[in-house]
Amino acid sequence: METSIEWINYFLWIYGVFFAFVALFGFSVQRNKERGYASGEKMSSSDVTVIIPFRNEAENLPALLESIEDLSLYPAEFIFVDDHSEDASVSLIKERMKDLPIRIVQAENGKAGKKNAIRTGAKLVETKYTLTWDADVVVGANYFKALQRMSEADMYVLPAIFSSKSFLPHLFIFDVVVANAVNTGLSGWRRPIFASGANLMYRTDLFNELDSIDRHGHISSGDDTFLLRDFTKNKAKVRLSSDPELAVTTPAPETFGAYLSQRLRWISKTNALGDGLNTYIAVKQLLFMAAFVALLIWTLIQGFWFGLIYLIVCKTITDFLVFSAYFKQIKRPRLLLMLPFAELWFPLYSILLAVLVPFYQPKWKGRKIVNK
Repeated sequence: METSIEWINYFLWIYGVFFAFVALFGFSVQRNKERGYASGEKMSSSDVTVIIPFRNEAENLPALLESIEDLSLYPAEFIFVDDHSEDASVSLIKERMKDLPIRIVQAENGKAGKKNAIRTGAKLVETKYTLTWDADVVVGANYFKALQRMSEADMYVLPAIFSSKSFLPHLFIFDVVVANAVNTGLSGWRRPIFASGANLMYRTDLFNELDSIDRHGHISSGDDTFLLRDFTKNKAKVRLSSDPELAVTTPAPETFGAYLSQRLRWISKTNALGDGLNTYIAVKQLLFMAAFVALLIWTLIQGFWFGLIYLIVCKTITDFLVFSAYFKQIKRPRLLLMLPFAELWFPLYSILLAVLVPFYQPKWKGRKIVNK
């Protein structure tokens, strides 16, 4: 039994030190960086055009449109791009947004998907910056006031936060918050490794210059992460902000099927991305998860109940200490109550994804997802 405790302690020390360095200390470095964003030539909302691609979003659009109506400051224009919707989305936008600076355009015939919808809108942008939102998000009233407090950069990776009201959706979003905490820490030390197109801003001229859609346009997802890669590979000034006033909120998956499909869609683009840092972090996380699962199974087989409880409790405490600062920053501290459940769920979830990835073909908006 002493040998088992030694292996458990060995795992906990390596795991704790790695994520304390990446996420906790990296988050502290990132916060110092963000304090410096106020220095230099400030952003102006009049220099921003918002592109919002949508497909069959009549159910989600009212919340977004209401939050747009409540904005205390507006950008130069909103461009809504209809990706061949079959519902009342277009008429809904026309009815609600008729007194605001908007345009509604149709995605090109024969070109479907979010990537192509964004590029249809991009051809119409005349401002210095382009900001993309998803059609199912909600924004705060002071979003653009907060934006104007920041100085100019080539790209801003802005926060997108899931909202949930019941137990399962809370569990479904926990891994995303942890991933965002790691991404924020990596941005402090080096650079972010992923972005969300639900809330991503970049210089329009650099987008037109660096966009590599000809190399990844056949892959259904990844409009955001591939664009981030284009900017970072070309040494652009990429910044990440964790300011909650710049966050958008989006509904969490409500069912297990929707949750699983979403995660498979997200991870399906990883191999095609070709980002060494992203791959390194993914491999590290996989190894830590495999070691954790192996220790769980080992203690169960041995009937070493003290070791099992010790492992779970210590890892839970470690994760709380490492990630709580980020949870507080995005104003989701109560979500930490899900941590004990997440500790037991994530190993099963990771194994399930690993088994399904080679075989499962996820769909989105009624379309098959192409991932290679």
